[in-house]
Amino acid sequence: MKTVLVTIDFSEFSGEVEKIGYQVASAIGASVTLMTIVNESVDYTTAYMGLPGLNYATQWEELVQRANVKLEEIKNNHPDVTTNIISFIGTPKIDIVEAAANPDVSFVVVGKYGRRGISHLVMGGTTAYIVQHSVKPVIVVPFRKTKH
Repeated sequence: MKTVLVTIDFSEFSGEVEKIGYQVASAIGASVTLMTIVNESVDYTTAYMGLPGLNYATQWEELVQRANVKLEEIKNNHPDVTTNIISFIGTPKIDIVEAAANPDVSFVVVGKYGRRGISHLVMGGTTAYIVQHSVKPVIVVPFRKTKH
């Protein structure tokens, strides 16, 4: 079965990625695979002080659990499209490219921007890497709503 791999990082722009991903899936009669990778190289207890209750030793596992809850919410918002959820601890750009190689994946949907500031410098250009290395077509969702 065809599927659209929709990458969600829960940044302020993720809603647009979700919207476009589900539109593409509906248009081609595909399922959606929502994917979130908790970056193993980021210390979230200091990078994202807005996340209360994170313990350094278990932060990555806790973030996977939180991601699963949010991904289930997204899935429940689209009952008309079969949706699978994937979330784990890893290296986002590498793991997304590997997931895109699955024969069932028709398209990959990513945001042009995700994290910003220090975390962007640590993680590097995830979207650029995915576009350069994916064996499947990548739809890059822009977030600028005005011409520049």
